[in-house]
Amino acid sequence: MPLKTVSQTLTPQTMTIETSAIPALEEVRVDMAELKAENRPVELVTSVGSCVAICLHDSTKKCGGLAHIMLPDSTISPNESLPAKFADTAVPALVRAINNLGGNPACLSAKVAGGANMFPNFANSLQIGKRNVEAVETALKKNSIKLIAEDVGGSSGRRISYNTATGVGSVRKFNGGVTIL
Repeated sequence: MPLKTVSQTLTPQTMTIETSAIPALEEVRVDMAELKAENRPVELVTSVGSCVAICLHDSTKKCGGLAHIMLPDSTISPNESLPAKFADTAVPALVRAINNLGGNPACLSAKVAGGANMFPNFANSLQIGKRNVEAVETALKKNSIKLIAEDVGGSSGRRISYNTATGVGSVRKFNGGVTIL
């Protein structure tokens, strides 16, 4: 009995997947000694070295803000007109700004990044980055805000991008590496 050869040609099926482009959020720059709060979805963006970025978020109202602080304590300049310049005045000012947009201060959580020792051989005795981080943590506790994530210290600057709607922060270190807060 002869063998039969069976041949079959398979035609690959094509599948079309439709994707809708997700629009990029508007980036809003937060400069040194400045704070911004938003109740619309935006990316608040700043870059810090020894300074610290404080990100506050109200997950119930989907709003938040970011402050770029330079120094730990306002007592060195009590008449300063920029409350975001100092940790002890930036936190309550950012809470007020979020509250003015409809956020609830009781629902706020915090994420912080920065506080690097940028010039270890020159300014090691000042430890401004470390002092900034400590002052931010103290100000958050004083204002009953829970710190839920941080990326602090080291010797490299960082670029922070903070989504006000989701509360997700992205920290890109200048020497490489990305951390999601």
